[in-house]
Amino acid sequence: MLRHVASVAEIVEDLSAAIRFYREVLGLRVEPVPGAGYAKVELPGILHFGIWDRAHAARAVLGPDAARERIPLGFSIGFEVDGVDVDASALSGRGLSLLQGPHEEPWGQRTARFWMPSGMLAEIAETPGARELLPR
Repeated sequence: MLRHVASVAEIVEDLSAAIRFYREVLGLRVEPVPGAGYAKVELPGILHFGIWDRAHAARAVLGPDAARERIPLGFSIGFEVDGVDVDASALSGRGLSLLQGPHEEPWGQRTARFWMPSGMLAEIAETPGARELLPR
């Protein structure tokens, strides 16, 4: 089922201000993804760390007419799995209500999303380039 934590992203109200903070205050390299409402942060020790604009996250997760207030500010977490379809079905069988069923993202990742008990956004994913952390 879960292989490892594949990603962490901070969901922010102001992407430009967050990029400045990560660059200028924390001294990290940040690469905005053009037109995506997202930026990648290079941070040793984690496979993928990003900054996600709240409005863009709402559209990506809940649909084009979604109210962005439904996406909590803070952090989201992604768990790498062997197979999103099989694992999403298993999680549903254990009573988890999926927010967004298995689907392909435009960037090539296959995901299914759900709310954690705290209200945090989470996903299971098959992520090209992040399949192996340690030998299984």
